[in-house]
Amino acid sequence: MSYLSYLQSEIAEKQVQLIRLQSSLTKLEGIQNEFFQNKQLIDTPELSPATWEGELANSFKNIREDMKLAYQNLSANQLNTAIITMENKAQYLRYEIQSLEMNITQERHRLEEEARERRNTN
Repeated sequence: MSYLSYLQSEIAEKQVQLIRLQSSLTKLEGIQNEFFQNKQLIDTPELSPATWEGELANSFKNIREDMKLAYQNLSANQLNTAIITMENKAQYLRYEIQSLEMNITQERHRLEEEARERRNTN
């Protein structure tokens, strides 16, 4: 396999990776939006002294508060970290693709120069 073919196959592979990563990123952002939209469901149904009170109600309210904290950690912190990591990887793949494209251009120029030199020597 020539160096030019190798570079072209590397670009193709990186482009497939980038497409897959962007698709996954879009899905993950959709999940994060869904999390944000459904956060209020933790407080449903609303509990008031008229509907439920006492030790079980207090225990249930504590569980809800723990759920809110866990929900916040998952939706804001963990998903944000995953999204940022994926965006960084996508940017790195774009950089790699650009670098490979520059290498292809350089290799084509080198091959053209070699061909010119061969024609001139003949």
